[in-house]
Amino acid sequence: MEEEKKNISGERQELPPEFGGVPGRNPAGPARSLFEPVSLSSRLLPEDLPYAAEVEAALARRPTRKARWLSFGVFLFFVAFVVWAGFATLDEVTRAEGQVVPSSRTQIIQNLEGGILSGVDVHEGQIVEKGDVLARLNNEMAESNLRDMLYKAMENLVAIRRLRASVSGNALQWPEDLRVWLERGTGYTLTEEQLEQGRRLTRVQQETFAVHERQRESELQVLMAQAEQRRQEVKEQLARKEQLTRSLSLIRQQLSIAEPLLARRSYSRVQYLELQERAVQAQGEIDTLTVSIPRAEAAASEAEHRMNLRRAELDAALMEEINKRSLELASLREGLSAGSDRVTRTELRSPVRGTVKQIYINTVGGVVKPGEPIMEIVPLDDTLLVEARVRPADVAFLHPGQKAMVKVSAYDYSIYGGLDGVLEQISADTIEDKRGEFYYQVKVRTPKTAIVYHGEELPIMPGMMTTVDIMTGKKTVLDYLLKPILKAKQNALREK
Repeated sequence: MEEEKKNISGERQELPPEFGGVPGRNPAGPARSLFEPVSLSSRLLPEDLPYAAEVEAALARRPTRKARWLSFGVFLFFVAFVVWAGFATLDEVTRAEGQVVPSSRTQIIQNLEGGILSGVDVHEGQIVEKGDVLARLNNEMAESNLRDMLYKAMENLVAIRRLRASVSGNALQWPEDLRVWLERGTGYTLTEEQLEQGRRLTRVQQETFAVHERQRESELQVLMAQAEQRRQEVKEQLARKEQLTRSLSLIRQQLSIAEPLLARRSYSRVQYLELQERAVQAQGEIDTLTVSIPRAEAAASEAEHRMNLRRAELDAALMEEINKRSLELASLREGLSAGSDRVTRTELRSPVRGTVKQIYINTVGGVVKPGEPIMEIVPLDDTLLVEARVRPADVAFLHPGQKAMVKVSAYDYSIYGGLDGVLEQISADTIEDKRGEFYYQVKVRTPKTAIVYHGEELPIMPGMMTTVDIMTGKKTVLDYLLKPILKAKQNALREK
């Protein structure tokens, strides 16, 4: 009983070896408190652990140094992962399926006037550049009409310059740069042959100008001579009248002297009568000249008026011809523009860079009707257009201008990569397909038209299937990891 009391009082009894005691130690040795720390050097054997006290067992089970470092490393890794997940971002994408389409649509090659097909310079599947000749029509008639209009236009242009020189009375001179003047006047770019034709026309008009000027000068000289003759007659009559007036004055003086002498019979009556006769004759001639001089002056004025009138008539005729030729030149300029287009259209050129899809007429010598399709060109623009379908549930965060990645199914994305693009358009409403499914149609444009792999361009043709990843935003890795937890939290405890 006393031993039990000692144990109850807190004295520690040494266990025999079979119960976990330390061999060789006196069981009756000094007792230690239950809470006295045990030396780390004192270890329990594994088979003694089930019988040891909990504290001693825990101390006996303390991990090794390697285990502690491993635990510490796992903890640091977990902390580093959480920090990285809080800052590392991932792209949020909306995925759409679609296909490559021509950005300019298929181009149909036609001719407005039609004609006879003289040759086809391309074949189906050939890639053509913008402006390349695809086919030719017989343009002999169109070129002939164009040559005639150009000749008439140049002839009118040089004739107008000649006529204006005649009206102004100046010498006819031609511009130093005849080509520029002719091209500006006709609105047509001249070849060397056409320029030489223009030079010949200027020489012809120069000769015509000289002939017309001689004729004009001759006709006006006749009228001018007639007017001068009338003016000379007036001068002569005025001089005659003045002479007669002086003679009459002298005769009258003689009569005044002779009259007293005649009264004294100192002067012959016959001589006196002769003086009176001479006075009457002089007065008669003066009276006649007084009447005829105005008529002569009127005749001179009329002759001068006829000369001026003829000059005005000639100038009016020249101006009328100038106006007529100016109107004709304006009409010919328009005709040249249309005729040039008509000749140009006989060479059917590609409006875009593209691929010849189909040739409808390839029979040389065959008749092409006006506006009839001759061939089709599928454009290969500098940019690529992709039409894709987006589910209505994924369209909320899409807007034009977002970046996209276009993956062409014909080229493995993991090997060849894709094309960067930009979201260009989103349909205003959903579209229903043949299976009754609704979708939004989006258009993505890429600046490149080919995938470059090891310096080689891999062409992308219209109709190729694509997968489009549209970048709608960014999220951290931690957001992705917490999303299921937050979603479960929001939906928790809501069941009725």
